[in-house]
Amino acid sequence: MFEKLWKKIIRRKRFSFLSLLAFILWVASLLYRVLIKFNRMTQKIEVKTKTPLISIGNITVGGTGKTPIVAFLAQFLLKENYRVGIVSSGYGRKSKENYMLPGYKIVQLDSSQVGDEVKHLAEILPNAIFSIHQIKATAAVLLDESNSVDIIIVDDGFQHRKLHRDINIVTIDASIKEKELKLFPYGLLREPETKISEADLIIFTRTELAHELPILIQKISNYNPNAKQYFARFSATEIIGENQSFPIKYLEDKSVLLFAGIGNFNALKKQVSRLCSDIDFALEFSDHQEYTKELLESIKQTAEKYNSDLILTTGKDAVKIDNFDFGCDFYYLNQTIDLDPGEEKLIGYIQNDLKLQKENS
Repeated sequence: MFEKLWKKIIRRKRFSFLSLLAFILWVASLLYRVLIKFNRMTQKIEVKTKTPLISIGNITVGGTGKTPIVAFLAQFLLKENYRVGIVSSGYGRKSKENYMLPGYKIVQLDSSQVGDEVKHLAEILPNAIFSIHQIKATAAVLLDESNSVDIIIVDDGFQHRKLHRDINIVTIDASIKEKELKLFPYGLLREPETKISEADLIIFTRTELAHELPILIQKISNYNPNAKQYFARFSATEIIGENQSFPIKYLEDKSVLLFAGIGNFNALKKQVSRLCSDIDFALEFSDHQEYTKELLESIKQTAEKYNSDLILTTGKDAVKIDNFDFGCDFYYLNQTIDLDPGEEKLIGYIQNDLKLQKENS
């Protein structure tokens, strides 16, 4: 409820009845700025792993595509025969139990135990080792001491300052409008934009949906002229159902009911609108939405109302929906990443910078 109202406020038009509420959020953002400064002053690096460690994070609230970047990078490192460990807090899960398991065992657990993003990552990375702990530094140490990995990737690690990172990667969603880049809760920024200076490597995501990419690049370059820059486009390759999958062209003549609980729903909606015949209705839920039977029934009824050909969501949402009968075909959108410069250059940079040693070297 609060998240829905908050998004309406920060997306408001210049002159709006929501301006009074926006002023309250602006005042709250001043307090938030003080808390950030205090947090930075009191938190010092306390943990350094022997195993090379990469942090992939962001400076905004919500989805910038950092988790797909984690999957993308881990896949290529695994192909290069590196043993990859993934650190996550399992954000949004109900369980407080800690896990250190390979992906093919993580997928056997419920998303309420490990988190929706972790379970979806595990489906993509069955051979990676996942360390899930509320304290990411502890999760990293457990991986390090296990001697089971050659490299550790921390998902959403930019704000976790107690943990030393050998390479600091920050993702920036190029589709976000400039007016929304204000400090939380007045806007989407978890950190002042000046903190981008701490990044070793910057990946601009969703560049296919960017409003003013050259201006954004220049702005970020002013904050950090030395960081290497990469540009990522998200492309949909197929839709995947429980028992069957289809190439993305299958959507061209289909009407779709779209729903998702992700950080940047508007970007997803724009992408899907270009792929299908028509979006009958789009349901935006809170990030890491819990899908009760009542909510799923409501989605089903909406699809019946519009006579939708199929229901579509994201992989992160699909892992939380177990065998529910929507009365029509149900799929999630499989995304791939096109990176410029290519992934070979990125992997080469990481290999050289970290002097990585493979298991069989």
